[in-house]
Amino acid sequence: MENASKALIIAGEILIGVLILSLASYIIIQFGSFSKNMNDQISATEIRSFNVKFTSFSERANISMQEIATIANFAKQSNSKYNAEQGDAYYVDVKIDGISVLGDSINQFLEDNKNTIYYSCNIIIDIQNVDDGNNTIKARKSILNSDITYNEGTGLVNMINFNSINNTDYANALLQGATIIWKN
Repeated sequence: MENASKALIIAGEILIGVLILSLASYIIIQFGSFSKNMNDQISATEIRSFNVKFTSFSERANISMQEIATIANFAKQSNSKYNAEQGDAYYVDVKIDGISVLGDSINQFLEDNKNTIYYSCNIIIDIQNVDDGNNTIKARKSILNSDITYNEGTGLVNMINFNSINNTDYANALLQGATIIWKN
C-alpha cells in the first residue's frame, strides 16, 4: 500500500511537472508571437513613413521644382544610406517626364527647369482651358497610378515620375488660387 501511494505521488509530481513545462512553453510561444507581431508592425510603420514622403505628391497638379529637388535629395540620401544602385530592392529613382534626375546635380536641375512652373503626379489634365469666371481647371486622376511604382519584395517606393505642366493659363490660374475640378 505504501508503494502504491508513493507511486501515485510520483505520478502526480510528474504530471504537475509536465503541466508546468507545457505552460512555460505556451508562454514562450505567445511572447515570441507577440514579438513577431510587434516587429511586423514596426516594419509596416517604417515602410509607410518612407513611402509617404513620395506618395504625398500623388494626385497633385501644383508641385514646384523646389519640392522635386527636395524629394530628389531625399532619394539620393536613401540610396546612399543603403548603398543602393539601380535595380536594387532599396533603390529609389526620381524622374521628370520619364527621365531620371538623380544623376544630375540638383542645382543644374533647378537651372534647367526654371521656366517650368508646375509639375503633376498621377494626374491627367483633360482640359487646359481655364474658366475665367470661376477660375477652375478640369483634370482627372490617372487610372493606372503609373507615376509611382513599388518594389514587390520590400513594398517601398522605387520610382516616382513627375510630369511637367507648361500651360501658361493653367499655371496662372494655380497662382491665383484656382480650384481643380476632378472628372472621372
